Amino acid sequence: MRDWWVFYLPKYLEDALTSNTSTGSEKSLEAIYNESLELSKKSQSIIPFMDDEIGRLEEESAKFVAGQLENTEFTPFRLKQGVYGQRQADVQMIRIKIPGGIISTEAMDALGVFTEKFAPLGKGHITTRENFQFHHVPLNQCPDALRLLGAAGLSTREACGNVVRNVVGSPVSGVCASEVFDPTPYLAAFVRFAVRHPITQAFPRKFKSAFTGCDDHDHVAAAIQDLTYVSQIKVVDGVEKRGFKVFVAGGTSIMPRLAKPLYEFLPEEDILRLALALFTVFNNADMLRKNRMMARLKVLVDRIGIDEFKTLVEAELEKIGPIDPKPYMDVEELLKETPPALSTNSANDNDHGADYAKWRETNVESQKQDGYFVVHVKPDRGNITAAQFHGLSAIMGKYTSGRARVSQEQNLLLRFIPEHLLHDVFDELTKIGLAEADANSISNVVSCPGTDSCKLGITSSMGLAGALKQEIQSWNGLTEDEGVNDIRIKMSGCPNGCGLHHIANIGFHGGATKGPDGEQVPAYEMFLGGNYGDINVQDSRIGTRIPRIKIPAKSVPGVLKQVVSYYKENRSSDSEKFNQFLDRVGLEGITEVAEKAEQALADVTPGSDLYIDWERTNAYKLERGEGECAV
Repeated sequence: MRDWWVFYLPKYLEDALTSNTSTGSEKSLEAIYNESLELSKKSQSIIPFMDDEIGRLEEESAKFVAGQLENTEFTPFRLKQGVYGQRQADVQMIRIKIPGGIISTEAMDALGVFTEKFAPLGKGHITTRENFQFHHVPLNQCPDALRLLGAAGLSTREACGNVVRNVVGSPVSGVCASEVFDPTPYLAAFVRFAVRHPITQAFPRKFKSAFTGCDDHDHVAAAIQDLTYVSQIKVVDGVEKRGFKVFVAGGTSIMPRLAKPLYEFLPEEDILRLALALFTVFNNADMLRKNRMMARLKVLVDRIGIDEFKTLVEAELEKIGPIDPKPYMDVEELLKETPPALSTNSANDNDHGADYAKWRETNVESQKQDGYFVVHVKPDRGNITAAQFHGLSAIMGKYTSGRARVSQEQNLLLRFIPEHLLHDVFDELTKIGLAEADANSISNVVSCPGTDSCKLGITSSMGLAGALKQEIQSWNGLTEDEGVNDIRIKMSGCPNGCGLHHIANIGFHGGATKGPDGEQVPAYEMFLGGNYGDINVQDSRIGTRIPRIKIPAKSVPGVLKQVVSYYKENRSSDSEKFNQFLDRVGLEGITEVAEKAEQALADVTPGSDLYIDWERTNAYKLERGEGECAV
């Protein structure tokens, strides 16, 4: 008898999930890859679904549970299927790749079904790499969960592990007025070329990449990617030629580095040739295999220099013949956007009240297509419930072109909405609790899950994110200031940087300190002056860590207010941005604010609230396991 939930599936999912499924079988990496490439030519999903892989996951999971397969062998295999071990025993996190951040109406609905069936927390989470993550899924439920996703055109393949991770794209690709050209078909070709490729299956470490069509505004955090392609047009003999500016070797974590330019102009036909050359150089770097913690591409470039690295890449290019990306660029159906018709009647926003007016001002931007608008949706800390997934799917089907995008800010963008339908969209978002204004303001605090689920987490960064949002919303007039509202805050529960704290104007990463009685206190280190997105890739920068200071977690909201107030009261003019202010006055004044918070620990008494992390009830204890990022 079928499970109850099958009867509630859309028909396309029911058909896929109730059909006979093949069992896993051993195939060579080359055979799997060739099959994947052939499927990609026929599929409108960017990553083709292969049920053989899920059958093998069932087999390998059963062997592991029975003690017939060592963890050292099972874990790398499991990770390639997008199934990641959690802090909590016997449950998994499933990470869904969303290449380019593109999600269809059907896929959004399927995520709602997935949440109802497989997610005990009743929610999914948008990550800073445009993935969706779902937590606390038992291992024996993972195969059915992945088949449900595959039926909706979604994939978890190589969302984890030392492989090519999800490829980030601009959430406004195709609608941004300053876009040179939309690189999404090229992004699709790159994804299809890289996934399941024999050479990408056991890299020294993970490989992160991005495509963007704009070189005047960084929508993809280009400077912290291993590889970024930026659309360019070059005139050759009077003819416009498409190509890409290429940046390599960016990254954060304990050794943050900004990406370096590799080519000013790479012809469009060479994107896959270059990708293969880069993959080969990275894969062959034996020096990186000695220590997984120092094995990213940035480490190789740091050690040998960008010039020597380019020499190695070009030596590989000489061995690689043409690789035409066009056979893998067909995403016409995926990119087809059929928006509602425009109205000849002009909208009257004055009749809709103050809440709508605020939302319209802060969450809506015009597209390059006349009459159409993008709406920014701001889920609480990137979390979306089952009802919200279904509600979003209904909104997308009725009021948009049928496609949405997720962003690295953990937001969602609805596109191609006619002006006369904006208020209807606001009303529908209000019904599902997603009509919060200020989607791109200081209150849009970005965070990784931290100790909620991550083995490497030191602090409850998600709890702090909620506390900071509440603190900011209590500031009354302070957030009406444009300079204050432009500040971006990001945090991570450990130094690894999944919350992108290195490139925030104000960033925090989790740590631990001690009270006067020697007991542990959850704390944060603070970074100031990071940046991405203002002008172009080269203007990104890593924030400066305030040295030797750990701010107790419960003191961070107060410190934040003091830092922001210090900026507002001491800037040279209303137009002086936060980073400009820091460049002018230095960090001394703000360091004093942080020092006072740290020094307050000396007066802490046993049982103080400082010994308890955000959204926790028990006394804090540093419990950090061995993560799977480097397995």
